[in-house]
Amino acid sequence: MTDDLDDGAEPIAVIGMACRVPGAADLSRFWDNLAAGRDARTELSREHLLQAGVPATEVDDPDFVPAAYLLDDVENFDAGLFGLTPREAALADPQHRLFLELCHAALENAGWDPARFTGDIGVYGGRGMENYRWRNIHANQAIMAVTDHTTIGNGNHADTFTTLASYHLNLRGPSVGVYTACSTSLVAVHLAAEALRAGECDKALAGGVSIELPADRGYLHREGAADAADGYCRPFDAAATGVVAGSGGGVVLLKRLSDAVAHGDHVYALILGNAVNNDGAAKVGFTASGVAGQAAAIANALATAGVDPRTVTYVEASATGSPLGDAIEVEALTSVYGRGQGDRQWCALGSVKSNIGHLSQGAGIVGLIKTALALDHGLIPASLGYTAPNPALDLAATPFYVNATLATWDTGTAPRRAAVSSFGIGGTNAHVVLQQAPPAAAASRPVQAAQAASGARHAAETTGSLGRTAAGRFPQLLVVSARSAAARDLAAARLADHLAAHGAADLADVAHTLRVGRAEHPYRAAVVAADPADAVAALRDPRRRITAAAETVPRVVLLFGDQAAAPADSGLYTAEPVFAAAVDECATALGRDARDLLVDQVLSCFAVGYAAARLWQSWGLRPSTMLGHGLGEYVAATLAGVFALPDALRLAALHARLLTQVPVAPTFTVSASPQTLAGLLPREAAVVAVHGPATCLVSGPPDVLEQGLTDPATGKPIPVRRLRADQPLRAAVTDAMAAELAAAVTAVRPSAPLTAYLSSRTGQPATAAQAQDPGHWVALLREPVQFGPAIHTVLAAGPAQFLECGPGRQLAGLAQMQTPRGGPAPLHSMPAAGEPADDVTTCYTAAARLWAQGMPVRLGGTGRRVPLPGYPYERVRHWIEPDPPGAPPAAVTPVGTVAPGRTDTGTDEPDVAATLAGIWSGLLGVDAIRPDDDFFAVGGTSLIAVQLIAQVRAALGVRLSMRVIFDAPTLDALATTVTQRRAAATARA
Repeated sequence: MTDDLDDGAEPIAVIGMACRVPGAADLSRFWDNLAAGRDARTELSREHLLQAGVPATEVDDPDFVPAAYLLDDVENFDAGLFGLTPREAALADPQHRLFLELCHAALENAGWDPARFTGDIGVYGGRGMENYRWRNIHANQAIMAVTDHTTIGNGNHADTFTTLASYHLNLRGPSVGVYTACSTSLVAVHLAAEALRAGECDKALAGGVSIELPADRGYLHREGAADAADGYCRPFDAAATGVVAGSGGGVVLLKRLSDAVAHGDHVYALILGNAVNNDGAAKVGFTASGVAGQAAAIANALATAGVDPRTVTYVEASATGSPLGDAIEVEALTSVYGRGQGDRQWCALGSVKSNIGHLSQGAGIVGLIKTALALDHGLIPASLGYTAPNPALDLAATPFYVNATLATWDTGTAPRRAAVSSFGIGGTNAHVVLQQAPPAAAASRPVQAAQAASGARHAAETTGSLGRTAAGRFPQLLVVSARSAAARDLAAARLADHLAAHGAADLADVAHTLRVGRAEHPYRAAVVAADPADAVAALRDPRRRITAAAETVPRVVLLFGDQAAAPADSGLYTAEPVFAAAVDECATALGRDARDLLVDQVLSCFAVGYAAARLWQSWGLRPSTMLGHGLGEYVAATLAGVFALPDALRLAALHARLLTQVPVAPTFTVSASPQTLAGLLPREAAVVAVHGPATCLVSGPPDVLEQGLTDPATGKPIPVRRLRADQPLRAAVTDAMAAELAAAVTAVRPSAPLTAYLSSRTGQPATAAQAQDPGHWVALLREPVQFGPAIHTVLAAGPAQFLECGPGRQLAGLAQMQTPRGGPAPLHSMPAAGEPADDVTTCYTAAARLWAQGMPVRLGGTGRRVPLPGYPYERVRHWIEPDPPGAPPAAVTPVGTVAPGRTDTGTDEPDVAATLAGIWSGLLGVDAIRPDDDFFAVGGTSLIAVQLIAQVRAALGVRLSMRVIFDAPTLDALATTVTQRRAAATARA
């Protein structure tokens, strides 16, 4: 396939799309409906129409059309997700709310979280008429009595349509409202594309919406009107009589193609050329179509694209669905696409209006979304309602034919190209030329340089690594989150369904998109899976799905061991470049080969623990402190900046060598405190390590220890269990050995710790003096390891999440003995040698648990951003109903009387707190106000505070300043202030 992308304007990539239209709540359902040829038309029953308030005389009129294209959930909205109070949401035009949601959905569809994007994202769009404000809000006397016009305007003015989206999504690019009637949203696309080419922003959201109010009433057809006589949209058909209005809209996320390829974006289609103009006065009337203007816009778009019109094989038409309007459009198209062409009927023609009705300001963008999906799928959906051509079109003499059935879009080696038209009342015309995504975008996975290098370097050495799946790929960590447990579980289920339906999905791309392209909410779920089928099973299995609510994030404490052997074949070394680089760094410092180092009993434990800590740090984990067991303290000290890595490795090797020079003795776990054992152990036995309040490691003669010990305080036997491994007798360390270690420490000149860690010699945080004192490190060689007391020190300061960094789970198990019930269970980064679990899965599972708790853990790696199911919006009703006809005027509460929300105590004094709670509830739309609620935390703003001040004065007779609201923001504090001022006023009187 040849692209020819250098001949026209800079291509603009469509990387994200979202729509809500009649019959389809999301993009996936929309395409399913298009491919299946579904008509979303709703036939309204007589009973429904009468209940909706349509007069019977109108319903029974022969010209009445009981049909509509309805949008679900118009009255509902997920206000909390976007930071709106219930009252703000109810006061906002549903078109503003829909556009905000669609902008959010388009960003999610593209896999971009704006909070993590440092560039500028522009917003271009428009909406339909401001009916909600005048039909609902201004017609509700109670609402108008407590709401100022500025607050109402913020959520309803055309001026704030795009700026509200920019504000609530924190987008910093241009924010421009567009209003050109039916061509609004395609004109928005044109402006966004031009802004990208001009460098005004790095990405741009463009689209539009229209919501008919009321939408379910049908209409009375009048001869010559734009509405269809039979309630059907039949573009280009001989029986076409007009269109039927619908509600809905869409938004696309656009980006320069070069940037999209560089960032691994999924590209649905390219915008090669785009143009807008106006008919001017060269037509029969203001609302009429003009051939010359339309043709000029079409020709300009093609010229900008730099493509031969003959290569465009589908046109998504504006299609008024009327004999005259369709004829004008076909004439304009033919004058450009047919110029100099002898071929006939080589270009398919269609219109999404036949599926969903006419969405007015949202029509053009939904037509573009349909066309981009068609280019992406290689299918042209049917234009519905077409049985015979409108003879006025003379299609046989044009380049066009109406595509009446789902068709395979085969263009051979040439790229698929299409065009979209949208022509608005008033004469503003827009035409956009599209092309399927080039192979460079379809295969735009960024090069994973470090990982590729690591894999190439060790390919021959590590084939069959424990971390690899049967297909040679590594497991992946998939994460989802939401603002509630129910939404989180739904998000996981929807992701499972998506992966089940797309079995060939690259799980690495899925994991990458979820990791970098979605906002992180408090309720979280994560799974580690080997392939898409395994991911589906994991997401659907509550036993494998790791869930938590990220509320109070505990402190993280890294643990480093000194004895567990590293796995002989490390998948992490192959899978994670940061881990491999850290191991290589250790090997280089010792002048050894990495493979040789990883089988060293002592130094592999240091290297793997150090590498695991570096890997966790690269994923964003910042421990509050660290703790090493014995030799593991050298790792903690190195990470804290006490030793340079080469020095620490040599000291650890020396420490280990010195211990091999002393005798060893059988070792036992004894369930008693060191204080209890002090008077019980024979002279030849000694405590090697204190692992808990009543757990010690003791070395000594087996004939004595195996006979058993008795607790003198209780007279009960003390449990004693022999371990497999013997331990060096620390008391046998000679002064010469101590002097050798002290000299080595002195030579490297240790520094004061830059970050906190605990000493396993003292069980307390290591001080600068200790870390720099050679005697401290000598004592670590000779004295018992105080691991248990160090764990106690950590937990005395509050809950902590222990994470073992070296091989195995020994230290995690020891920490578990002191972890309080209900606290986070200690985690381990790697399995012990010989365990069936692989180290990649083990490490990723620990990361999943940390992330689910709210830790800022983000795995590394790169990939493509792929379309995945979006956020499961939890929409609830936020709607203001107009007063019924004949309703009495709203009651206004006089100053000094009991207002709604007060408690009538039988006296003239109001309950100030209850009165304030009622005012807050009315202003914010929040039912329950607690005494400690902060006005600003529950959604109050400075503008709402102005209304609060006015209502407090009216209800309680107290003048407040804005400063008072900021100084006393809680309900209790404000009630106290108001009560004091009322009392002072009474005293003065």
